[in-house]
Amino acid sequence: MPGVVYCYLLKKKNKGEDKNMEQNMNYTTDSDSADSIITLTGDDGKDVAYELLDMIALSGENYAVVLPASEDADQVEIFLVKDAEKDTNTFVPVSDRLTAMTVFNLFKEKNREFFDFE
Repeated sequence: MPGVVYCYLLKKKNKGEDKNMEQNMNYTTDSDSADSIITLTGDDGKDVAYELLDMIALSGENYAVVLPASEDADQVEIFLVKDAEKDTNTFVPVSDRLTAMTVFNLFKEKNREFFDFE
């Protein structure tokens, strides 16, 4: 997805451990996995599966930290979640590097026991 800021993520710790996180968005979950899988539909109509790693609140906005749902994915993507309190949400790629890095740093602080970061 164009305009997305990528932040490098080394690897997960404790794969399969279910962590508590508040999730105010409509998504589908793969019942065979402990991971939360969401499907986002782009402007082109194509669906892309992501693992929802966490929701981060910053300055009154909600941000989703997601990882593409492929075996070799090692970079997270940060999306601004519009209408988080509604049944259908709009995910807007965060292209502002400062905002993305601030969200990513909050994510790292909150999730250091679950992930190894570079």
